[in-house]
Amino acid sequence: MALPASVEIAAAAPPAARRVEPLLLALVVGITLFAALVRFPRLGTPSWMIFDEIYYAKAARQILAGQEVTEERTHPPLSKLIIAAGIVAAGDNAVGWRLPGAVAGVLLVLVVYLLALLLFKDQFIAAASAMLVALDGLVFVESRIAKPDIFLTLFLFVAYTAFWMFLRARPAGAGAAAGAHVWLYLAGAAAGCAVATKWTTVVPLSVIQVTLALALGWGRLTLTRRDVLHLAAAFIAVPVAVYLLTYVPYFVRGHTAAEFVAHQRSMYEFHASLTEGHPYQSAWWSWPLLLRPIWYEYYEAADGLFRGVVAIGNPIIWWAALPALAVFAVFAARARALPDLFVVLGFAIAYVQYAFITRALFLYHFLPAVPFLVLGLAAVLARVRAQVGSGVVLMYLLLAAGWLVAFYPVLSALGVSGDRITRLMWFGSWI
Repeated sequence: MALPASVEIAAAAPPAARRVEPLLLALVVGITLFAALVRFPRLGTPSWMIFDEIYYAKAARQILAGQEVTEERTHPPLSKLIIAAGIVAAGDNAVGWRLPGAVAGVLLVLVVYLLALLLFKDQFIAAASAMLVALDGLVFVESRIAKPDIFLTLFLFVAYTAFWMFLRARPAGAGAAAGAHVWLYLAGAAAGCAVATKWTTVVPLSVIQVTLALALGWGRLTLTRRDVLHLAAAFIAVPVAVYLLTYVPYFVRGHTAAEFVAHQRSMYEFHASLTEGHPYQSAWWSWPLLLRPIWYEYYEAADGLFRGVVAIGNPIIWWAALPALAVFAVFAARARALPDLFVVLGFAIAYVQYAFITRALFLYHFLPAVPFLVLGLAAVLARVRAQVGSGVVLMYLLLAAGWLVAFYPVLSALGVSGDRITRLMWFGSWI
């Protein structure tokens, strides 16, 4: 089904031939199963809390015990509530702490597929986007640790997908169709969940407003007064309500509204004044280049082998995606193609905000920009496929999959020799 004329924009690549669409649909099911099969096994290794799990998992314990949360008070509570749900489902152990993140990581693959299909109306781009997300090392590792970043990334992309579903549901030159505003409220609820996970999501969410402004300015979208009221309710009232709901356990423990306000101020002051460094911190500009990954854990196991967890992107994907996104941005700007510009602006807004943050930063802060990166890459791969055939693209995807297979031991704490780990460290800065 084509987009209505009021928002119809040329996609970045020609649609895939219909004869291969059923195969690509089957492929995305396989990709999702693959994402689950590599994420869920061995969640219990290591069996102890690693890196920031010592804050988030312990805070989840305190929430379940009805205690005052003292372990992690620098971010809103939603990620800790989600981890607490994992503990309820699977026990107070490593599997329980990490299970929600693994679920979120698999769902992110599906959501990116749906968003790509909405943006480009191309089964190949959608399937390739899902595959690239499933093969990425940073997404994989963040799906297997009790930290908030995989949750906030999922919520962001649910919000983006619901927003584009709203645009899809609009009849040409008129207000939104009956029921279309439901998608706006879903987008607003997801946006509220993202902000209730980390405040840094406020900036990447602004790509929705930028997209609306561009569509209105170019005459490709019309909004009735009713639409505007729904937009205001969906993106102001709903996120505020969701944010406050995540503080219900806080208020149940007897805190007042004044204490809530003071707590918000203390969170802001903590991050604004944080100057402490860390051995694995890295400059924001270095993230796409993969100059400094993060070792979440490294130890010698009892069997004489070494086990480690390193948060690192798939360089086969990231290093190709940088020039691909630049080319994609040029085509998007020339055509003024709104879906394409949404991807480019989404990446830029999610990424460049960190140029203005002075506290210690880490590679995982780049996670919300990664799906935008692969969306642009997948669109360029579709162009390559149309011009030179599927063989080159298939070889590239197999190379990306080969990287994940080769690095799987140091992404998942699988016991291997120290020599093998050394061979995987391509640069001294990776150690």
